[in-house]
Amino acid sequence: MTTAPLKSSPTNRLIAIEDALLAAHQDAISHARSSLHRMPEYFMPMRVADYFATRFANFGYRLEAQVKRTFEESDIQDSDIDRLLSEPDLRPEGRFDLVLRTGKRGRAAHILEFKRGDSTRGLIGDVRRLAKVSQHAGRHSLKTNYLVLTRRCPPKVDTTQRLINRLNAAMEAAGMADVDIDMVSSEPQHPFLNHDHQPVANRAFQIVILEIRG
Repeated sequence: MTTAPLKSSPTNRLIAIEDALLAAHQDAISHARSSLHRMPEYFMPMRVADYFATRFANFGYRLEAQVKRTFEESDIQDSDIDRLLSEPDLRPEGRFDLVLRTGKRGRAAHILEFKRGDSTRGLIGDVRRLAKVSQHAGRHSLKTNYLVLTRRCPPKVDTTQRLINRLNAAMEAAGMADVDIDMVSSEPQHPFLNHDHQPVANRAFQIVILEIRG
């Protein structure tokens, strides 16, 4: 019996991103003798793109999507597109890792960027860029975007809320306090591999999804 295609919703999208990457992790173990957090970064957007295209009723995608073209294929107003393209972080010829597209016209619906590691300094630029898009989006298209990453599991102290607090403080300092950032993280995943692809005892990693809404 075939499974009915999924409909897009905030909850379904978050679950799908995590499920896609958990499945990718298992394939990395089985076929590459590796682990998701050691696979090339492009492995993540490819797997998420295919998952959405095959399981949702109305999603297509574009990998390495040009920034200017993405905006032109959304319902962002022309004046807002011009303002966005004037931002240093949003060069017209730049690229987004993955853009999910909907409808017969392939309207740009959600941007997803992917990273390995959770250095706050490394995350701020991507969060700020996605937040600016969310702020200028119309009612639906590109209103909600995602930053997806893998990171070493933190110690027992709750670093999840501390990371959100740091990102929110950075957004406020940039005059973007009205941007909402929510965070979802997976259970610890094994094996955790070092740079030589050898398992490290008592270490794990997790998948983290930052949902950014204007």
